[in-house]
Amino acid sequence: AAFPEGARWAQLAELEAGQRARLAEFGRREPHAARRDFARNPALPAGITRVALLACPDPLPLALEVLAGWSRQVPVEVVTFAPPSESAAFDAWGRPDPGVWARRPLNLPDLARRVKVCADPAAEAERAAAVARAYPEPDGLVALGVADPEVMPLLAAALARAGLPAFSPEGTPWGRGSLHGLLTALAALAREPSFEAVASLARCPDILAALDARLGPAFPAARFLEVLDRLWSKHLPADLGAARAHAADPLLQSALAFLAELEAALRGARPAEFAEEALRLVFRGRRFDPGLPGDADRIAEAEAWRGVVRECRSAAGILPELGTADWWDVAVRLFADLRRPAVKPAGALELQGWLELLWEDAPHLVVAGCNDGLVPDAVVGDAYLPESLRVTLGLRTNSDRFARDAYLLTAVAACRDVNGRLDVLLARESSQGDALRPSRLLLSCPDAELPDRVNLLFRPVPAPPAALPWTRAWPLTPRRVPPPAKVPVTGLRRWLDCPFRFYLAQVLRMEPVDPEKSELDALDFGTLCHSALEAMAREPRLRDCVDEAEIRDFLLGSLEDLARSRFGGSQALPLVVQLESARQRLAQVARVQAGLRSEGWVVERVEHDFVLAAGGLQIRGRIDRIDRHEGSGAWRILDYKTTDAAPSPPATHLRSARAQDAARPAWVEAPGGGREQVWTDLQLPVYLRAMAAELPAGASLSCGYLNLPKAATATAVSLWSDLTPELLASAHACTDGVAAAIVAGEFWPPTEMDPERDPFAALFHRGERESIRWEAAP
Repeated sequence: AAFPEGARWAQLAELEAGQRARLAEFGRREPHAARRDFARNPALPAGITRVALLACPDPLPLALEVLAGWSRQVPVEVVTFAPPSESAAFDAWGRPDPGVWARRPLNLPDLARRVKVCADPAAEAERAAAVARAYPEPDGLVALGVADPEVMPLLAAALARAGLPAFSPEGTPWGRGSLHGLLTALAALAREPSFEAVASLARCPDILAALDARLGPAFPAARFLEVLDRLWSKHLPADLGAARAHAADPLLQSALAFLAELEAALRGARPAEFAEEALRLVFRGRRFDPGLPGDADRIAEAEAWRGVVRECRSAAGILPELGTADWWDVAVRLFADLRRPAVKPAGALELQGWLELLWEDAPHLVVAGCNDGLVPDAVVGDAYLPESLRVTLGLRTNSDRFARDAYLLTAVAACRDVNGRLDVLLARESSQGDALRPSRLLLSCPDAELPDRVNLLFRPVPAPPAALPWTRAWPLTPRRVPPPAKVPVTGLRRWLDCPFRFYLAQVLRMEPVDPEKSELDALDFGTLCHSALEAMAREPRLRDCVDEAEIRDFLLGSLEDLARSRFGGSQALPLVVQLESARQRLAQVARVQAGLRSEGWVVERVEHDFVLAAGGLQIRGRIDRIDRHEGSGAWRILDYKTTDAAPSPPATHLRSARAQDAARPAWVEAPGGGREQVWTDLQLPVYLRAMAAELPAGASLSCGYLNLPKAATATAVSLWSDLTPELLASAHACTDGVAAAIVAGEFWPPTEMDPERDPFAALFHRGERESIRWEAAP
């Protein structure tokens, strides 16, 4: 009745009983239950006549139960490292008595010199490495113990910087190896052949090596990944089948065919086969030499995986309800947790944990991480096993841990009283800046000494060295090539935005690719809508149509055909949502188009190409649509805009002048009727200039946008009604100026841009000019 949380534990017991019963149906036992059953009636191994428990101050309770059972058959001796006079400080099993060690003062000789308070774990690591570096051959003379896991990687790095090899007896998890990455990618492909799984698998080094062996030694891995990314960017295939359907590049076709073989091998495998055939396909023809360190690791990796597979196969018969994906999850997780057998390099310093230090015989021992909560170890706030319940159940308590760690610190210090040295390091704060307390063990002293101990342990310490100021390792030096002889009309806007980014995009043909793209970008969405509108304008039967429904049906049908051709029949949810948005916008265009034709406007030209010579440069462009009014004979240019908001032509082409514009050429300025403004785009003025030479003399010509905004009901024509001759002349002058600057190779300096709208932001760190070394053209 006094047992706390009885209902909870009764439910846990019921669950455990159900698990044991289920396993018993298959002749199996739960491992922990099997250990408990064995401990109750432990069988002594044949040939054992005597058992010795050596220097084990914290044996597991279940182990002691086994030893107690054996003691009824053979002698069991317990050996504790301590003077005979200390026998009363230990129980019969050699465990430190909490009642004794809680009151025992800690006597560390020369405490003020041997206890070092450091600013943080990094400072601890540097001090420990400095001690080791002071020895010409430290192995065997100095030992390093680490009680704080945060110090371990920092100490390994500090030793490496000092030129001292380090060795961790724990080994390295196989989860950090390349085979685990390959298996994880194969498991994802086995669950679902999505394009994300395909792209992840394609980037595995072993897959690239397999493609190299299959397609020839000159397999261009970088080009393969490039065309794979471009396929994703353009078609957003949902799975491997869709990717193969859209792949036009022969290299990509061959590579995806190999991945399809892997997927078929995975799909045809039984649950516990674990990609045997797929792995044979990946490693076919490759040879590994056990005499080479790298190959030896791969062989050991493969053997560890085979061991996991054997275990899973032995269990597969009793768990028939688990499918292939379930077994993959189990096997890959088990493999990730296994550790690579550690082999100590010659002369390497072992980085040992706190509990191993009792066995260390080096005369100089450095222990880092002696902070409270680590030494002594403590468990606080356990929801299932609070301290009071641990005492009731006879489990290890915080008092037991305190006694154990007090004994261990006393023992490792006593070993070095005469011909040795112990250095104890502790940190004032963690790497995250959280305050840390000194170990309580270091405050175990007579009351008279306590003030000095407190002053020692809480004395001011030098602040950690400030992080070195950020410096640029090297600037980027772009390849210099001659300026182009022709540019698209959109290139003028790029140059006005930033001459240097124009150089990257239009001259070097650089463009970012987003391999994690999951939906259409603005350009893709606009192209899709443009294509449907082009099909409508080219359809003869719709030339004079004023039936909104007929126009709408044609536009939506064209959109469906385009989407199916580009993306296939299986489309991801974000794409489905975007296509619905495109349908809503095009449906409103049908209303606008029917109204325009009723007003007398006839579509005369669609996707009209032109070339304009300006400033020694050829400017090429394509006008979305040119209409003519059948009554007045007036002409007008319309450019489709599918941005979220409906822009007006003046707002797109002009903006107010800023302070940094003072360094720009005068021809960038535009007349503003009393306000200073500059050109940011020249698209519509260039269209007007190009078409002026093609239309009849004296013909009226205007321009504007046919906006298809996110708010579909706002779909409408927006004309540039205040484009005066003076303003148009200024635009032409700016066009000539930009063209001449491009021809002259004027691509510097760059313009500071908002990283959110900068496609090349990843190239620039803390300033565009400082990131680039711009050399004079040859």
